[in-house]
Amino acid sequence: MIKFFRKIRQKLLSENKFSKYLLYAVGEIVLVVIGILIALQVNNWNESRKNAIVRKNYSISLISDFKKDSLDLNNLIVRLKADSTVFEVIQKRIKASQSEPDTIAKLFRYKFPFLVRVDYSFNNTTLVSLVGNNTVHYPADIRQSMATLIKEQNDFINANTSMIDKYFDILNEKSSYPLQGYFFDGGTEIQDKIWAQNDPLVLAADFERLADYKFAYTQLILRFSQHIQDYTHTLKEDLQTLEGI
Repeated sequence: MIKFFRKIRQKLLSENKFSKYLLYAVGEIVLVVIGILIALQVNNWNESRKNAIVRKNYSISLISDFKKDSLDLNNLIVRLKADSTVFEVIQKRIKASQSEPDTIAKLFRYKFPFLVRVDYSFNNTTLVSLVGNNTVHYPADIRQSMATLIKEQNDFINANTSMIDKYFDILNEKSSYPLQGYFFDGGTEIQDKIWAQNDPLVLAADFERLADYKFAYTQLILRFSQHIQDYTHTLKEDLQTLEGI
């Protein structure tokens, strides 16, 4: 092809047809430019296709992580709602009994939902790596949602850790009340004697403080969990729409 064009140029020059040669030269330049543009377009298309494949793989991984987090959050929400219901029952029974010490002691010992989940975490390794990686191309709104979700998750973990630490401080202060299923179980007989020796009014005051803090913790973490659950679900749907999966 190059030899063909060279022969045409030589023929035009030898025949002293300069104007035709000039027109031909311009045409040749235009063809070269068009060829370069086509090559660039093909290259850009190939790069876009490769980026789309990489992004889709990341999205699939994110969606899988979000499903796991949603399941964990749902289990936590169910547990927190159950604890909230128990608190409502306890409050009604205390009010109905006109705060009889024996009723408070039994509710404290047998009904109080003292257990909490300490080791909560999120499946966000891929999410964190993506937020710090601009080579994987996502729409600006989705990338912003990713950054916001990480912040929400961190806020949740920090709030949960802080409140649990304080809760255990209060719980350990009340070590004179052996709760059911709490680490060491010395048996019913010894537990009955420990509970019997507590001053009823002191017991009621201690129960009030511990229950008040645990109930506040339950409500706060429940709101956090529901909010992150909704945010995670929305981002998962956005990714599925983006990737067509």
